[in-house]
Amino acid sequence: MEKKTIVARVEVLPGKEEAFKKVAQGVIEGTRKEAGNLSYNLYQNTSVPTMFLFYEEYKDEAAMDTHASSVYFKTFAAGIKDLLAKDMVIETY
Repeated sequence: MEKKTIVARVEVLPGKEEAFKKVAQGVIEGTRKEAGNLSYNLYQNTSVPTMFLFYEEYKDEAAMDTHASSVYFKTFAAGIKDLLAKDMVIETY
């Protein structure tokens, strides 16, 4: 097994935290049902509430690619454009 991990850091505009969480709910629910997804969690910084972190684990590169091409991921990406304070920082391990 060639497990892949993604850490995505997100900063939203002040006052947009709840809107971001609402948009994120669809991608969270969809991703957790993917056969190749091992875990998918969203965390909100307790000290800086505009900061979020996605921690994602997939069984392999193909599973990660399946996720990236999913309808709910594309819907999420489009839905957060006006909520972000800056571009997401995405790291793959």
